[in-house]
Amino acid sequence: MSHVYDVAMIDGHPVGMPMSDVVILRSVEIVDSVFDESRHHWTLRTRAGDQFDARVEIAYDQAPVADGMLPYLGVAVHGLPNQFFVSGPDAGGQKQYIAACLNAMARTASTRIEVRRSTQRTYTDRYKPGAPINWRRMRRKIYASFDLSSHIGVDDEVYDGQAIVRIGDDDRDARVRLTGHIEPIDGRYHWQGMLFADLGEAKLPQLVTVTVGENSAEARIVERTPQGGYSVVGVGAPPFARDDVELVVPDL
Repeated sequence: MSHVYDVAMIDGHPVGMPMSDVVILRSVEIVDSVFDESRHHWTLRTRAGDQFDARVEIAYDQAPVADGMLPYLGVAVHGLPNQFFVSGPDAGGQKQYIAACLNAMARTASTRIEVRRSTQRTYTDRYKPGAPINWRRMRRKIYASFDLSSHIGVDDEVYDGQAIVRIGDDDRDARVRLTGHIEPIDGRYHWQGMLFADLGEAKLPQLVTVTVGENSAEARIVERTPQGGYSVVGVGAPPFARDDVELVVPDL
């Protein structure tokens, strides 16, 4: 397995960033950058044929505008997990904010961080050009603004199989890929994953019940992904078996 850097820094330097294992690249060298959802890292390939794997990618560049939404604080875009941008004009504030996000990942033992779609939408709706940003206040809201989760690897305990998803009084067969972890911040078991099914015109977000065998749990379908599946999250005892975890947490 190739070496995985903590951070791939694109067109910049890790000044003031809480990181030790960094690879510095130039954007003109990069021909491909792909995020691996199974291992939570970016794979970057260069024109010279080299490949670099990094848990987080930080680019000194303008963040893309997607789905009509502005990049959150100019640093993060929903749909681009573990990727941050330093675009200015307040590059110093952005770098400090990204550093706080990396610290939040470390404190919660998270390997995946992604700004929530609702967070980015609210920021877009309330954005006022030229208005100053209270970075201290924004740093205090990181846990509410981002989804942080633990590593989902092929060697981890992941349920990948059939389930029944109930929306209202309607039951639908679906394939799901689910995993979870005990969140150190609140001490509760958080589970999440993907749901692969045709939900028709279901409005999102949507409360559902997911059943695997004889186990059922309430959850929330957050959004439809660009790949055509649905992102589902739950808190409390999950619908899949976890023999190695004794859950003493309330249900959702």
